[in-house]
Amino acid sequence: MAKKKGKEEEEKKTPQVKSEEAIDKIAVLAQVKKMNKKYGKVASISIKQRDPFIPRLIEEKIREEIPKMRVITANDIAAKYDIRVSAIKKLLLVMEKEGKIKRLASSSRIKVFNPV
Repeated sequence: MAKKKGKEEEEKKTPQVKSEEAIDKIAVLAQVKKMNKKYGKVASISIKQRDPFIPRLIEEKIREEIPKMRVITANDIAAKYDIRVSAIKKLLLVMEKEGKIKRLASSSRIKVFNPV
C-alpha cells in the first residue's frame, strides 16, 4: 500500500507534458538528480578536435625540451602542448630510431623513454 501511495504522489508532482521529447528530457533530468544525490557531481567530458600532425614550430620546441626531461611519455608531452597522443608517439619512435632517446620500459599501452 505504501508503495502505491508513493507512486501516486510522484505522478501528481510530475507535470503532464504532451510531447514525447519533453517527457524524455524530464525523465533524464530526474535520473540525473537521483545520480547526483547518490554519487555526487560527476565531471563532464568535453571533446577537443586536435590536428593529427605536429606543427613544425612545436616539434622543434619538443625536440629541444626532450633532452632536459628525466622521463618522457607521450601523454605528458601531448597534455602540455595540446597535441594528439598518437602524433607524439610517432615522433618519439622516430627520435628513438635517430638515437636521441632510448626506451626504459614499455607495455602494450605506454612506452617510457629516457634521453641519451
